[in-house]
Amino acid sequence: MLTPSNFFYLVWLGLTLYSLGHLLLEKREPSSMLAWIFFVLLVPIGGPVLYLTFGSQRLERNAIKRKREIVRWTTDPLSSSELENPDFPSDVRHVLSLARQISEYGFTAGNEIELLSDPNHALEAMQSEIAKAQRFIHLEYYIIESDEVTRQLFDALEEAKKRGVEVRILYDSLGSIWLKRIFLHSLIKAGAKVAGFLPLSFLPQRINFNFRNHRKILVIDGRVAFTGGTNIGRKYLGRRFDQQWHDYSVRVTGPTCLQLEDVFAKDWHFTTQEDLFGSQYYPSVQGMGGNAIQVLESGPDSTFLALHHALILALNSAHKEILLTTPYFIPDPALMTTLRVAALKGVRVRLVLPQKTDQWLVHYASRSFYDSLLRAGVEIYEYEPRILHAKLLTIDGDWTIVGSANMDTRSFRLNFELNLLIYGKTVASQAKGLLERDLQHCKRVNLEQFQNRPVIHRMVENACRLLSPLL
Repeated sequence: MLTPSNFFYLVWLGLTLYSLGHLLLEKREPSSMLAWIFFVLLVPIGGPVLYLTFGSQRLERNAIKRKREIVRWTTDPLSSSELENPDFPSDVRHVLSLARQISEYGFTAGNEIELLSDPNHALEAMQSEIAKAQRFIHLEYYIIESDEVTRQLFDALEEAKKRGVEVRILYDSLGSIWLKRIFLHSLIKAGAKVAGFLPLSFLPQRINFNFRNHRKILVIDGRVAFTGGTNIGRKYLGRRFDQQWHDYSVRVTGPTCLQLEDVFAKDWHFTTQEDLFGSQYYPSVQGMGGNAIQVLESGPDSTFLALHHALILALNSAHKEILLTTPYFIPDPALMTTLRVAALKGVRVRLVLPQKTDQWLVHYASRSFYDSLLRAGVEIYEYEPRILHAKLLTIDGDWTIVGSANMDTRSFRLNFELNLLIYGKTVASQAKGLLERDLQHCKRVNLEQFQNRPVIHRMVENACRLLSPLL
């Protein structure tokens, strides 16, 4: 007779063996694998369930196949092969050439970039361009809140739809879990198309809580695009007294807009099976700006970790300075080594990290890495006024990286992310100016004082660090 204790044991054994087998079939960092193995073995039932829900680093294979079968005929015409352009120094050509090997896209020249440091200004710019739309508007965001900011943006989209403009909205099903249907009702009734990326499911073959679409994209007529790190909602625009956020977005015109449209088209097809790869969505674009841009699209279906590899490549090219801000900083060994070596060889490395955060576990894990970095000469500053959500990097006054990804395992390996690798002195100068303005509102972390922090702080930080491969 099967007793409750025997049943519990069989369920635990089955889930544990299945989880361990799944773990051993995945190619992941040994530290991450060992952390999950201990977690699965030491937490009965809960360990295997959490692993199967959040631990996998791969998408269902048939889902990847469907996505990769899409023919992106736009890539080659958009990708410049002029790597021998004399305007590019040899080390720049080297970075661009190698970056091309790990990305779906090649760099495009002739782009105009505007960094938007005020989220309210970014929203106004987005609404202004929406009002000018003539053919299509494609919007893809991780979080869309149910508040007056979303209503304001959706009203602008509805007006565009009434003018005959095609409107498509793609949101992440987990990130936007609190998006109320009533906010979409009028848009859908007007004819807009709306879809949720990777709907939440508890079916064994479709458990997908772990793979989230963290991208932020707005493309209008293929002529102008917006991306960056800001989500849609009043708290992200600093309009809630209890949550003031600091973030950056970017406005792009030029050939890169068509590659951003291509990223949206792939995600839309993956979600809805609707084909958006006709020429009407890829108009001829005249490049007039002075920036070369590499679109870095990354996710758990990628052959290479495009963002991670390009980041390491760009950081290794630094000769003078590295200035980086990120809200969630969980560096893997490669990133830690790169930052420490850069500082030790004389590059001035400055990190702007949050003092206030919405993720305390990540915050304490992040602080556990300070010692090693400070000893190597890395300067660490903690931003005090608001919740830091900005993601921006500039190198040597030449390179800028901006987008949706954080400096952590989730962004490098699990989330669908989108960043721009930009070569252009004007943009790099603007990025440096913004980051140095942020530094005026930071407190520098002193190595001696940090080492004398309370023992309980060190214990909490190191305990959280043990979970860093899982974060």
